[in-house]
Amino acid sequence: MRRFYVFNIRLELMSLYKDNQDNLYKILNSIYAMKEDELIYAYNLFKQICLGIDILALNNKIYLKMHNDLVYTKINNEHVINNLYKDEVSILKVKKSHLIIDCNSSYTSFFTILNSLDSNFFICDFQTGDYFFLNDIELVVE
Repeated sequence: MRRFYVFNIRLELMSLYKDNQDNLYKILNSIYAMKEDELIYAYNLFKQICLGIDILALNNKIYLKMHNDLVYTKINNEHVINNLYKDEVSILKVKKSHLIIDCNSSYTSFFTILNSLDSNFFICDFQTGDYFFLNDIELVVE
């Protein structure tokens, strides 16, 4: 099971980190690994890099795109794809500062949905050290 953290990067920083993704990942990873006594510094650094997420608006956009799909369900701020035909189980949790996607593979259909929202999403898997801008990967079109 992989856990992807999805961050909405500020537009003014996109050009700075577009060709230098490893530095952006290192900064976010250091924030992720900070100790409790460093939380104020971590919060201030995070706010300089990432935009907050409008939970209600994002939930509504995802729901409107997916609500007719039989493999999709939504409970509060969690969106679930359980597609037995593609062997995909993904859970997207919407939070104020970031999104979390738990998925049974290295690709989830949520990537396609999030990419269609035209945000500057940067994806990190801190366990495996994998990271990428969402708009840089080839998305599976269904």
